[in-house]
Amino acid sequence: MVCIAQMLIASALAIMSLIWLIEAASFTSFIRILLFLLIFLQTILAVNILNNNYPDSPVAGRQKTNFNRLFLLNFLFLVFLFGIIFAEYRELNALSEIIGKPIFHLPFELLIVLLANFIVLVFQLIILYGLYRLRQELYVNFMRKEFDFEKD
Repeated sequence: MVCIAQMLIASALAIMSLIWLIEAASFTSFIRILLFLLIFLQTILAVNILNNNYPDSPVAGRQKTNFNRLFLLNFLFLVFLFGIIFAEYRELNALSEIIGKPIFHLPFELLIVLLANFIVLVFQLIILYGLYRLRQELYVNFMRKEFDFEKD
């Protein structure tokens, strides 16, 4: 469920970043597009591993290589997500000082991007832990698997 929600939110944020890139081309918009596309692809890989390998097929070969790369890239994703959240918060803080209201008393339309990025961060942490546990579970289940020749 988290992967599906993450796919939806990441794709929406990627589209929003693409619109921002078209309106005012900037390097940060390009990085955001790339980040959210990679997060989207990671969730697809996680669902694919779950569907193809659960309950007792270990991750191997090319799939293992891709998994390991994306697992390590996930830490980079987390760094960028923290940076995006802090940048959004700083922008909202500056706006709230101009208006004279606390940040969380601003209209919801202004807070939606910050909230969406925070949700993506939380889901990314959940997916990171879930991928770790899935690999561990697949390995344990594979080692416990009883083959036909072992029954005799």
